[in-house]
Amino acid sequence: MMLALWKIVLAGLGTLGFALYYHVRPRHIPMAALGGAIAQLCCALVDHAGGGLLLSSLVAALAICVWSETMARVRRAPANVFLIPGVVPLLPGGKLYYAMSGLIQSDHAAFVSYGAQAVFVTFGVVGGIVLASETVKIVLDVLRWRKRRAQAAKN
Repeated sequence: MMLALWKIVLAGLGTLGFALYYHVRPRHIPMAALGGAIAQLCCALVDHAGGGLLLSSLVAALAICVWSETMARVRRAPANVFLIPGVVPLLPGGKLYYAMSGLIQSDHAAFVSYGAQAVFVTFGVVGGIVLASETVKIVLDVLRWRKRRAQAAKN
């Protein structure tokens, strides 16, 4: 439990660092950092419930993407301002490092194991972002269509 809490806090701090690195406007930095913590929280909850790497990465990416789209509308900023720093804690950098280390040292078992984990996390993150982005787009299109239809009915 304590380890998961530390991961969430450190994910928020890591996201804060990437928000500063990508020159996010100061008024958006706290929400961007909170997005990374939310993504790690979702990842930890799904992992605790028994979900694998793919599912936990997918749900976390969905959460950060929905958070980004929401903050984009609330804060009147592009969604990428919140999405790009927020997705960084989900990226499988360590798994890729150990996979390449296994490849270089001819440890094929480590290469395959860590490489597969990196692929699962990557597919989860990409799938979550695509799924959430397309869902938000469809919902906004339906809302615009209903608004136009209501205005046409008034005229």
